[in-house]
Amino acid sequence: MKKRILATVLAAVMAVTSLAGCGAKRGERAGTTAGGGQTVAESTTAGAAGGFNESGYPIVNEPLTLNVMLGIRNMDSMIEPNDMKVIQDLEAKTGIHIEWEMIKESDWDTKLNLRFASGEYPDIILSTSGKVDVEEYGVTQGLLLPLDDLTAQYMPVYTERIEGEDTDPTAGMAASDGKKYGIGNLVGQNINTQAHYFINQTWLDQLGLPMPTTLEELTETLRAFKSGDPNGNGEADEIPVEMDLTSNYYGVRWMLPMFGVPVDPLKWIYIDNDKKVQFAANQEGFRQCLEWLHLLYEEGLVDAEILSQDVNAVQTKLAGGNAGFFTAWRLTAKGWDDGVAKDCVLYMPAAPEGSKPCLARYLEVAKNGAYVTSTNQHLPETMRWLDALLETETMFSMYYGAEGPGWEYNKENGKIDSVVTDTSGTLDFLGSNALFFAPGSYIGEVFNMAQQRIEKTEYCQIYEEAGIIQKYSDDYLGMAPLTSEQHQNCLLIETDIDNAVKEYMARFISEGITDDSWNAFVSMFDGMKINDYLKVYQDAIDQMDIK
Repeated sequence: MKKRILATVLAAVMAVTSLAGCGAKRGERAGTTAGGGQTVAESTTAGAAGGFNESGYPIVNEPLTLNVMLGIRNMDSMIEPNDMKVIQDLEAKTGIHIEWEMIKESDWDTKLNLRFASGEYPDIILSTSGKVDVEEYGVTQGLLLPLDDLTAQYMPVYTERIEGEDTDPTAGMAASDGKKYGIGNLVGQNINTQAHYFINQTWLDQLGLPMPTTLEELTETLRAFKSGDPNGNGEADEIPVEMDLTSNYYGVRWMLPMFGVPVDPLKWIYIDNDKKVQFAANQEGFRQCLEWLHLLYEEGLVDAEILSQDVNAVQTKLAGGNAGFFTAWRLTAKGWDDGVAKDCVLYMPAAPEGSKPCLARYLEVAKNGAYVTSTNQHLPETMRWLDALLETETMFSMYYGAEGPGWEYNKENGKIDSVVTDTSGTLDFLGSNALFFAPGSYIGEVFNMAQQRIEKTEYCQIYEEAGIIQKYSDDYLGMAPLTSEQHQNCLLIETDIDNAVKEYMARFISEGITDDSWNAFVSMFDGMKINDYLKVYQDAIDQMDIK
């Protein structure tokens, strides 16, 4: 395997077993058994000794049925999996028949908990949208099996893709005991940050303005957008800055990096250049950002509905094309190709004098997508079946539909092109609900990325070369090997923090900030156990020894 930057993460995670607290010994829990009291090793040996083939197809010489609990997104409608050609082809190839139990995302938590409470578990859980708590069901109760040894022995396709990357994309899947209880799900795109900044080049040209390079110049440009009638309709209806308060990609959180605060997308913390976990809301950059937004609000330079509108309203206005400056995932194929996309260009973010922008670094890391339960009596067969799901043609057929209507090989470079055009009806493939493991190096070798994904990658390269991407990704915070108890405690604290931050952001934008109001805001967090909260994550980051 190539040298991996994240390799130390897994080793360090294994060292934090002490975080898991007291309880039954690992070997005394169901996590070390499989089916009828067998150990994992015994079940593996039993499978290999029967009609099981360690390589080649079929996987089994005699018909075998496994039960799969499949999570599907609320928006998706599909035919029964066993009526899908790709599933039928897989069964013919492997000799393994699947009994599918499809669960909508909205019902997932309830039905999963009921299944575990009943004692009658599926052999396999497949879920790329519904969450499965590996700390509770794996580490603590042992209802899910650790899969490290099994993947190494029976999943060569999966293992080869991991080893083909410079960094191990599955390192963050390790639980607090250092073991991995899932098979990774990842759609690589070769990106390094989420939101980008965009400015209306057509308006700049119309007003004869240069590209602003400082925060002062940007502010003056926004004033010109408001007063100079750059859309040429004779009305003062331009929206210099389009955004809302809290939504993904369009909220205050995505303006903070201009002020040197690369806040985590889900929490109000981040990792600084010294590997220290910082609380975003008490940083000087946080105050500067809110003071700037108040200035824009007071002068009518930001959407007047910033405090009340939601993501749908923002996207509708971007589709209308009457915006001068905004943040977004990318420009094209977002619903506003005839709106802001035709007039706007990538903007190199400005920062206050004496500081530098710092955007949160995004790591392309896998998340758990498949699990094996402790009552599964056919572990070798199961692992080989999961590996078969990930073989290139099968995986793309599961995700895009069968070869022909769903995807095809490009005649010029031999890579796969996605040709499916409509996924709004009843699907005859699993779509985004399929297990899909395609790290960046692999997907670049086998798949022709859509133009909008190439666009996104190019934006990321520009920001990387400019040196404005965070050194240590906040994504490591999501990999932190917290115990179930620590995780629950942190969630409670995070809820209190989030509510307070959002309330005061709205107040600061609309009313402004004084030293007294700022000090009251900062001191408020002392009563929320913020120091204990930061220490939990700091200890985990120290143990992980991130690079």
